Amino acid sequence: MKPLFLPADVGPLFALYFPPINHSVNRAILHVPAFAEEMNKSRRMIALQARAFAEQGYAVLILDLFGTGDSAGDFGDATWQIWLQNIAEAIAWLNQQGAQAITLWSLRLGALLAMDFIHQNPGVVNRLLLWQPVLNGDVFITQFLRLRVAAAMMNSALPQEKTSDLKKQLLAGQSLEVAGYALHPDLVRPLLALKADCLDLQNIKEIVIYELAAVGNEGKPSLVNQQFLNKLHSFDINASLTVFEGDNFWGSQEIVTTPNLIELTIDKAKQWL
Repeated sequence: MKPLFLPADVGPLFALYFPPINHSVNRAILHVPAFAEEMNKSRRMIALQARAFAEQGYAVLILDLFGTGDSAGDFGDATWQIWLQNIAEAIAWLNQQGAQAITLWSLRLGALLAMDFIHQNPGVVNRLLLWQPVLNGDVFITQFLRLRVAAAMMNSALPQEKTSDLKKQLLAGQSLEVAGYALHPDLVRPLLALKADCLDLQNIKEIVIYELAAVGNEGKPSLVNQQFLNKLHSFDINASLTVFEGDNFWGSQEIVTTPNLIELTIDKAKQWL
């Protein structure tokens, strides 16, 4: 593993690079991280998966987007367009190392960011690997804003707000702080209109989805993921959906891992070599 800073228009981006073990750099995997605290909770799991990929001969780059982690900038200055540009800059760096086939591997909101990038940049990425993908930006932002609403309910000194009112403030160009994270309106506004099933993903060779099994659901996928898979198949896109069991590592209080997800993902990655 090699820590490094990638050059970017908005300032250096911190990344962890896992070179392929006993292989030349030909196939590369770029990780597009989860949002806010979910990224921090999942760091160990992501690093373990990256090492497993490298052992299979993949070059892997874990990127801290602008305003996150050890990259340049403050979270409150991050916009959706800047993050899309960060992905392009990371792919360019991997191409310079010799990578000819790029897979985007993403977690949670990173999945929607990766899909939007593919929609806007056809032909750049070969495969898409989605862990517990967020498919609707408006739903995700609503859930995130509820953290601020809940905090206000616990403190009578704070103004009592509704998520609909908070959205209106963001749409009007006002920044907001939620759970310690400042939200730039140009980060949120594109998200509110973004849905995965409205994006053009037909230029992708394969899309692989992994979903955490819901309690009492007998290992069946959620309706939203099943509908998304059906939509992909309707466009003749090679796509699969696998339900896995384990801990919610991106949202748990403690740092946990889900080894069987790593095993399932590696089993799929072996088919790509």
